Amino acid sequence: MDVERSIENIHLSENQFLSIVQKAFPECGRVDSYKLLSGGALNTTYKFQIKDQSFVLRLYVRDRALCKMEKEIHALIDGKVSTPKLIYLEENHPFFPYAIFQFIEGSHISEVPWECKNSLSYDLGKLLASIHAFTFPVAGLFGEGISIGKPFKVGSSPYFEEAFSLLSKEGFARARLGDKLSEQMLEFMQRNKDFFPKVEGNICLTHSDFKPVNLLYSLGKSFVLDWEFAHAGMGLLDFAILLRHKEQFPLDLGYLVNGYTDFGGKLPDEWLRSSLITDFINIVSMLDAPPERPKLFHQLKSAAQSTIDHWDFFTYPTF
Repeated sequence: MDVERSIENIHLSENQFLSIVQKAFPECGRVDSYKLLSGGALNTTYKFQIKDQSFVLRLYVRDRALCKMEKEIHALIDGKVSTPKLIYLEENHPFFPYAIFQFIEGSHISEVPWECKNSLSYDLGKLLASIHAFTFPVAGLFGEGISIGKPFKVGSSPYFEEAFSLLSKEGFARARLGDKLSEQMLEFMQRNKDFFPKVEGNICLTHSDFKPVNLLYSLGKSFVLDWEFAHAGMGLLDFAILLRHKEQFPLDLGYLVNGYTDFGGKLPDEWLRSSLITDFINIVSMLDAPPERPKLFHQLKSAAQSTIDHWDFFTYPTF
């Protein structure tokens, strides 16, 4: 699926690219090739080749602080979560902070053949379990590195509260949804508030952007990319995002759940409905942010309307 970008890509000259690469590889005299990669809406990503080795360069365009956060997340999960290895990172580069990663030769899960549905779904569940195995004493958004900068109160329902707050006031989200759908969503969220996860003993590393463009499948193994929205939250949010994109890749819910639970993950009885309504925080947040992205906004509105319209039919495993 094509992604409408929020921030234009940064185009580097050959000399600019080489000077960045030489920080990580001082002996490198030339880069054999480099090209922009599609995918993602915010940061700029290149694939480059040095002799017979391939790497990925990411420029942190949206927020310099994300560079340090990604460094600390990779230090935390190294060897335990399937994600490309971090090779080098420069937080203080005067142009843009950047990181260089191992390049994974694989396909985005949206390109995986449907006959791989069971193995892919199981491995995605396993991957989510490995992420959610990292727990935190306090929930909240990361500030400096992976320290909590904006805590969530114990017993609160932060995903509900933020989505409800954004949609209750005049702003981009309400304008793009229109008053009718906005009021319908507010009433639906209020009526089904208990399906949103509450901050209890369930605080874990949450990727918060667990969707096909950030998921690769290579030789029967799934890899997750791009941790810029990660926080100490509740794992249902990752299921929420994945399920919104369910038509874009081969998915079997049973194998997804088995992969998750076989590797230590735990899901509440009504996890499917909870995931679908929890996704409202993502839908509303993206609708509330500039610039205009009509293709994305149409998909988001359709997803919200579908959850409301089919709520009584969303029962596992008959999804």
